[in-house]
Amino acid sequence: MEEEGQQQPTTKPQSALDILLNLDKQAADLKAQHKNNASNEDVVCANWARSEIQSARSSALATKSIFTHCFIAPWSSASPFRCVYAVAMLFLAIVIQVVVPFIILITRQPIIDLPNGCPNQSSPQTKIIGFALSLYFVFQTLQLCLNKLRGLGFLHSFVDLGFRRSLFIKLGILSQFLGMAGAGGAQYMLFIGNADGAFIVLVLQSLAMTFCLTVDQNLMGHKNGTYTAARVSAVSKDHLLCNGVGIGEDGGSIPQQGFDGIKQMIQGESFILGMISSTGLAWVKFTIGSTITHAADTHVEKMNCDECVPVYSAMAEYTAGTRYFLERSRSQQKAKAYSKL
Repeated sequence: MEEEGQQQPTTKPQSALDILLNLDKQAADLKAQHKNNASNEDVVCANWARSEIQSARSSALATKSIFTHCFIAPWSSASPFRCVYAVAMLFLAIVIQVVVPFIILITRQPIIDLPNGCPNQSSPQTKIIGFALSLYFVFQTLQLCLNKLRGLGFLHSFVDLGFRRSLFIKLGILSQFLGMAGAGGAQYMLFIGNADGAFIVLVLQSLAMTFCLTVDQNLMGHKNGTYTAARVSAVSKDHLLCNGVGIGEDGGSIPQQGFDGIKQMIQGESFILGMISSTGLAWVKFTIGSTITHAADTHVEKMNCDECVPVYSAMAEYTAGTRYFLERSRSQQKAKAYSKL
């Protein structure tokens, strides 16, 4: 019999910070194990896959777009108004998100009257504003990849509603990529075209291009958004995913089809994020121009920058392996500038 007064072992209660650090440790261990021993039979890897699938499903439910609405819309004569509404909104989304930015790119309207398209002609104030707005555009693009594109990718990979309905998701994914490329290139041209204009115009033009990226979501009102989310939730239950194979139960393995599907989606997402981050930051740098090169010498303030390569393709920001590197000799620039004096 235990002696009286013997103290029982007590567990020190965890603080909020301890719990937070423990969550970070579990996530790091899970990521390391997933990379080293990725197997659908492993419980830890299976739990990781299920958590990623559930996260992607949450993105699909949260980022309701007209493409998602068309994916689950009742295409029948019993709902004529909803069919007309879906077609009309789909048309508006594609025109504003893709066609309008590419019209600006093709016509080169913002810079058509300029002798060249070099951002080095901009004032320091314009470069500062352009840098901030360009950085905002890049982060906005990354958020679209982490949310809207992930949700569309989930519906494309895990929810099977037939070939015809899947075309709306494919169209949505293609529209996002084209829209990001077109809006990025158009915004770059608008920065150059407004180099000597009012700053408020520069801000409004930039926000207009950002609006183009989310127009497919802005067209969805609260009522239609709730309707879409409810139908997406109904067709994306765990047991219905992967053509009815499901994703298994917590604490057990996950079917190979679901495991391979989420792995491919995560790998594709990582590639796209890396590409956008690297080329996007290069685009931001070029938007502000070579300030040091031109500002250091007062003799080149009115230089036409004829040797600058006009990089109009912010589209290269989303095209794998395409980059523009400008190599200019400072001594040659000075000689050319002095010769024009």
